[in-house]
Amino acid sequence: IPLRRKDRGPWDPVIVMGGSCASINPLPMSEFVDVFAIGAAENVLPDLLAALAGEEEREAVIERLAALDGFYVPAFHRHEEEGGDLPKLNKRELTEEQMKAPGHLPTTAIVTPHTEFSEKFLIEMSRGCPEKCRYCWASFGMGRFRWHPTEYILASLERARPVTNQLGFVATAVGDHPDIEKILREANGLGFRTSVSSIRIPAVTEGVLDALHASGDRSITLAPETGTDELRVKMGKPIPNAFLLEKVRLIFRHGFTSLKLYFIVGLPDETAEDVQGILDLVAQARAIMLEELPKKGLIGNIHLGVNVLVPKPFTPWQREPMDDEKSLKEKIATLRKGVARMPNVSMGSVSVRQGIWQTYISKAGSDAAEALEAAAKGEPINALLHRLAPKIHPEVYRRLDGDLRWHFMRQG
Repeated sequence: IPLRRKDRGPWDPVIVMGGSCASINPLPMSEFVDVFAIGAAENVLPDLLAALAGEEEREAVIERLAALDGFYVPAFHRHEEEGGDLPKLNKRELTEEQMKAPGHLPTTAIVTPHTEFSEKFLIEMSRGCPEKCRYCWASFGMGRFRWHPTEYILASLERARPVTNQLGFVATAVGDHPDIEKILREANGLGFRTSVSSIRIPAVTEGVLDALHASGDRSITLAPETGTDELRVKMGKPIPNAFLLEKVRLIFRHGFTSLKLYFIVGLPDETAEDVQGILDLVAQARAIMLEELPKKGLIGNIHLGVNVLVPKPFTPWQREPMDDEKSLKEKIATLRKGVARMPNVSMGSVSVRQGIWQTYISKAGSDAAEALEAAAKGEPINALLHRLAPKIHPEVYRRLDGDLRWHFMRQG
């Protein structure tokens, strides 16, 4: 199959792309993809399948989809480089009303040991997020927070029983489902071993921790993002350190032995004091761990997952430049040096150069095709970033003003 869509003929398949990447900013991939499906599969698949079944010619399928809302078709929708406006397209998100109706609960279709979530039956709990963190596309691009009805989730447990005893609940805010404690208790009663993705700090409760611990889980992931109250307020997450540390104490008091904390460096208005604040916060969490776990005869660990800020489309920080490479490396080095002095604390971080690459392909237009094609053909990212620096750096390191190229899509 030719890599670029302009080189494909009538005998080639229609290349369709969906998922979050298509909805955040499809333009970097627009030289390769025939059709972008923007929104929930439940809403766009019927039209896509009808077009494939109803049209014999490849170009007829593409033209038919170009006339429908929820599909971005580069061959028919003008690129920003060609002048003029792209059409306004609505992202066809799954609505609260749809989620209340039967048949809209996503779960694992095939349970197998040969996947990342080996032998695990995954169930979606909700969509959207009750928080409005200024860096996060899920908070602003997935619509308001809404959850799947409890009865549908419990019914899916019965489908999972003959297949596996391992469950995974998936959402941006798993712990905020209004019946999360009941669901976890029911899963435990059926003999499932249950795990969840990261929990919002306010959603850490006695009932949730009791149920997760009873199922055999010993690890909890939280996302403080930064080390100071002031910067956390600026980023739209007004959770004070004192409240976070209360939850940390609750976690270790319940016998959890592994705590993972997510942090981001390179935030707008971030200072050296904010970076040092991460180390101070972790030191306090470690002190709580060393106080609580020995009472139970346990030893614990804390792991920091550190990322650099990648400004994303459709977020309040979409216009912000990325922090410069030297500054980011210094901040990560400061954290590594501090963590090295803390026994039972470890740290992992994303490569700064990977962060630069991610920022570029998040915010670029269709001219990113050159870089993407080179990467697909095996050129190392570091070499690519150096060779194409004159093209990449303006997209990454300058503040964006005026109308933004991805605003032809309406989110939420």
